[in-house]
Amino acid sequence: MNDARNLTLFAEAELNTVERNELERYEKTIERGLETFVRVGDALLAIRRNRLYRTTHATFEAYCEQRWQMTYNYANKLMNAAEVVGNLASENSTIVHVLPATETQARPLTKLEPEQQVEAWREAVETAPGGKVTAAHVAAVVERHAPSPRMAVHYSSDTPEHYTPEEIIDAVVECFGAIDLDPCSNSKTAPNVPATLHYTEQDNGLCREWHGRVFMNPPYGREIGKWIEKLRSEYDAGNVTEAIALVPARTDTDWFDRLIEGYRLQCFVHGRLVFVGNDNSAPFPSAIVYLGDNDRAFFDTFTIFGRIVQELHPEMIVGYA
Repeated sequence: MNDARNLTLFAEAELNTVERNELERYEKTIERGLETFVRVGDALLAIRRNRLYRTTHATFEAYCEQRWQMTYNYANKLMNAAEVVGNLASENSTIVHVLPATETQARPLTKLEPEQQVEAWREAVETAPGGKVTAAHVAAVVERHAPSPRMAVHYSSDTPEHYTPEEIIDAVVECFGAIDLDPCSNSKTAPNVPATLHYTEQDNGLCREWHGRVFMNPPYGREIGKWIEKLRSEYDAGNVTEAIALVPARTDTDWFDRLIEGYRLQCFVHGRLVFVGNDNSAPFPSAIVYLGDNDRAFFDTFTIFGRIVQELHPEMIVGYA
């Protein structure tokens, strides 16, 4: 039932000739592909970014599972690894002559920010025992480059350092009326967010069903894309009726594009938030993104935090032909 509804929702725009040719080319890469993890990861990234799966599958997750018998978790590993290799091979990198040969070599680097990836990989190559780079050796080097607990805002849910500021929570409750689900909760017994249902790290909210009005303040490490994809999939499927996500304002990322897809309202917070448990402001700007039909309530509630913006499309421009 849901699948039929979802296909109707996502088939609003048929693929044009160029898009069909792109999809065919990317799928051929995956079919050969599993010949090289980088090409497969890049192809999957392009299919997800451009939603080339939309006429046959409701979500990218369903596309991976049904078209390739590939779990979303594995597809995400390939995409993350491809992004790492792309970063290492960029013109700013000085080690383009030596790149990860397998997905498992690249995987530990996904825990780091792009600039740290280059430093850690260079060290892994230079210090590899006998000149042989192994996944275990890369992982050990990554541990030395990983942020310290005090600096790793949103890298872990084991500390209160990333808890949502009270004024944001109050605004979410005012906008929604009530919060049905917090999928990234710190605790079931003493939660920071007053939701009806809480998924903690032990529950693994990525593997559970979401519903109703959702407030999400996800882990801010390399895994944030998984949470954004889960939120969008559940919302696009109609399971989540409204959602507000508090995220870093990383407008240059694929996951941010995915979150705001469909001309969603965004509040770009003025200044830097101070997360509960932190003495200092966050080292990054924040954005609050709304998914739902009550744009007026979101605007009225969150305009005090910063500018509310929305992507333009032709119908919104007077005189556009």
